[in-house]
Amino acid sequence: MSIAVSMKPTATSGEHRDIFASDIRSDPANSEEPSSAGANGEHIEAALTKLHAALDAHPLWETRLLKACERGYLGVDDFRILFEQYYLYSKNFTRYLSALMTACEDDLHRAQLAQNLWEEGGLLEPQKRHAEMLRHFLREGLDIDLDRIEYTEAGKLFAREYLDFCRVSHPAAISAFLSLGTEAIVSRLYGVFVKGLRKAGVDESHLDFFHLHIGCDDEHAETIKNIMMSYSSMPGWYDLCYQAMDYALSLRKQFFDNMYTYIESRRIRGLIEKIQDRKSLVPDTPDTSALHHRFGEEAGQLMYENTNERLNIDFTVERVPFPAEVIDTRIVRIPVGKNNECHKHAHESVFFIISGRGRLHVNNSSVEVSAGDLALVPRWAVHQTHNIGDDELVILALTDFHLTGRAFVGNYLSTARMKASQATVIRCGTSRSNCTEVTPPRRPKTRPDTRRDHWQ
Repeated sequence: MSIAVSMKPTATSGEHRDIFASDIRSDPANSEEPSSAGANGEHIEAALTKLHAALDAHPLWETRLLKACERGYLGVDDFRILFEQYYLYSKNFTRYLSALMTACEDDLHRAQLAQNLWEEGGLLEPQKRHAEMLRHFLREGLDIDLDRIEYTEAGKLFAREYLDFCRVSHPAAISAFLSLGTEAIVSRLYGVFVKGLRKAGVDESHLDFFHLHIGCDDEHAETIKNIMMSYSSMPGWYDLCYQAMDYALSLRKQFFDNMYTYIESRRIRGLIEKIQDRKSLVPDTPDTSALHHRFGEEAGQLMYENTNERLNIDFTVERVPFPAEVIDTRIVRIPVGKNNECHKHAHESVFFIISGRGRLHVNNSSVEVSAGDLALVPRWAVHQTHNIGDDELVILALTDFHLTGRAFVGNYLSTARMKASQATVIRCGTSRSNCTEVTPPRRPKTRPDTRRDHWQ
């Protein structure tokens, strides 16, 4: 399952192009150049302070991917998908620096960039060059076969836009793009990655690539920022730097947004492929014990139980182990006078009341149910069941958990089981779409006109 996108011609030194329209819009307040920027050090510092404030407030930091990573919602398979695509951008990073070096007329700037490139190349140990350390992380930490990576259009777009921008832009714009928009965010960004990778169970010994960059990229950012500041007397300098920085951050944001969507789709891709390939879940002559469960004579697998005297909670949930990939069959038991938790979850449930009598609450409504009744609990609806009869309440629950459990990015159990403070009041749930359709990656905002010939 790939992400398809229609491409437009690559920008050249004589033209710039519109890219995907983005939902990010520049803050007009940030694009106002501080008066007399470049006239003296005080005004330059004011401009840098404003640029850093815009960097810190950029929507990049609120992307679903980074939030999921920080909260430990991504597993190793999810990180494998992300870093397969990130690899194309990262392994080409020395090309972006080289493009800036080519654009710089000052030989001191080129010498300083050569030092950055030297460090990226591992100094006297080429086997420790940054790209090779990343490959080690991919191979050893995530078990990725580098020769089998298939880059998505989103991954190729991210790397290509970076290179195109650096090849045609004014050195002031490239240095803002690569310093404030790229190197300056590495420590914070890679800190989030490390946190998520640890929570996913990746061994610390495989995270050297990230620790190295957290330690050295602030210095690299400072070197390139000094090149940017050397152009501060140029008319329009602040606007040019702001637009270049914002464009770099927006490119990364759109890449992360596209990767989050791709991760969601990849989680259920195998299931969708089996459906399309018309593959049966059982052999031609299946074992009948896998297809039949005699209620009352065969015990199910205990999934969950909870007792809380203060909240009058007492119930058990058993799973009937059918070999299904979408439907998850469960049996819920609630003793006389008790109830289960007030909770919500991503999966839909159809209740068949086997025995007993109860009251089912769904959001702000409730209905009495008894043996032989059917009831629906919609996705993300807050619900709770009380046993109001004289016998144990037994419910057969048919859910689509095996599907939603794969598709949902997050801590499934924490969403399904509410805290005690939440369990005493029925609250309206919030809807969430578990869309299986793969949407094309959105392109970032229109690239600013940062061409060298335009800013002579």
